[in-house]
Amino acid sequence: MGVSDKTEIDESLRSGTSRAVWLLAALALLVRGAVGFVSLESFEPDPDAYRAIAEDFAVSGVYGLIAANGEVTPTAFRPPLYPFSLSWLVRDGVLSALSVAVFHGLLGALTVVMTFLASRRIFGPVADRSSILASLLVLVDPILLHQSTEVMTETLATALTACLLWLWGDSIRSSSVIKAVLLGLAMALAYLCRPTFLVWGILLCAGWLVAKVASSERRAWLRFGLMAGLFSASVAAWTARNVRTIGHPVWATTHGGYTLLLANNPSFYEYLSEGNWGEAWDSSSFQLAYLHRFDGDPRTDTFWQQDWSGPSAIDRGEVVGITEHDDDRLAYEAAKATIYRQPRMFVWSCLVRATRLWSPFPHATQQRSRLVIAAVGGWYLVLYVMVVIGVVRIYRGTRVHWQVWWPIAALLFTLTAVHAVYWSNIRMRAPAIPALAILASAAIKPKTLEVGDVVDR
Repeated sequence: MGVSDKTEIDESLRSGTSRAVWLLAALALLVRGAVGFVSLESFEPDPDAYRAIAEDFAVSGVYGLIAANGEVTPTAFRPPLYPFSLSWLVRDGVLSALSVAVFHGLLGALTVVMTFLASRRIFGPVADRSSILASLLVLVDPILLHQSTEVMTETLATALTACLLWLWGDSIRSSSVIKAVLLGLAMALAYLCRPTFLVWGILLCAGWLVAKVASSERRAWLRFGLMAGLFSASVAAWTARNVRTIGHPVWATTHGGYTLLLANNPSFYEYLSEGNWGEAWDSSSFQLAYLHRFDGDPRTDTFWQQDWSGPSAIDRGEVVGITEHDDDRLAYEAAKATIYRQPRMFVWSCLVRATRLWSPFPHATQQRSRLVIAAVGGWYLVLYVMVVIGVVRIYRGTRVHWQVWWPIAALLFTLTAVHAVYWSNIRMRAPAIPALAILASAAIKPKTLEVGDVVDR
């Protein structure tokens, strides 16, 4: 092939990629924008206090929540990136539903485009059909569509995941100081969005270093230091901020204890022992007891057997001097006490939570129709079949470079390991959707599938 022929092919590929990016971006804005517009009322509830923190931060400059005395008190209840991002959309002290819908629509479009580019980095420029399929799977994914209409972190976390997958592929292909810095910044932002990504970031750093040292790349340690240093700096900065403002070195959030206790409490364990798989767990007894956690000792089994129908110490205004860190520690201790009392049930509950995380079917509730459950479950059954076919095709038809696939494997492991212990449901796998879509897209046969050759080019 002559130089002129190669140049023409490269220009054609670049032109085709550019058109695909713009078309996918336009389609994503149209679809996600329409979903957000017809679901504006869904942006009004604030179940996780992200809106409250964003509004308080925009008005007072303090990352916190309004206390009983009317002042904004610093908090580490939620990770900072999502509320900080929302705070820029606050006008006159109010975060409107429309502004969140627009923000989520833009993030959705970014996710679709970055999934296409990440897939293209993995499969090569001649596999645009696979990359487009991956993007379309992300575009109409039921979990992502649903979560894009709620004030929660899934939409931002998924966008950051797609960006990280693209940056990883770019860095593995040809490393540089700038690419190492960008990868480190992306990992830092992902961690500040969801503390679960701390585990993923550590695995990414380890995989990157092994890959570069194995290939005897020059200055690998310098680039690794920049990447890992930026990632570590984000952890150190958030922890230092919490030491300064709430007096404790909280590296994640002060909400982790509750999510661990929600997943490991006598009421949930009893539900598991009864084996009523067709019914959702009724957490009302747990929630009622949890409201009374300062009226007794939730670390004991007898506490959970009592009748807590009366007003709690919180309702009576008798809880004084308890910080959110103290509250978080109490929940952690109560959860660990339950685990120690029933270690076998804890192991079983971990398997149940891991299964629920990846279950194709959402749990049956009064709010969900059977048609919706069947439709969503059918979608994910097809997706999982495509993932299996794609993985088999990749393994049989290509020279597999493990470092190309390391971020996907590490992400799936991270989500499974963390949410097997803490509370889990299917929405918590949202950040993995771009990775699953890329694997599933390999189910169709591209013109030439040379996975991993990006390392050699």
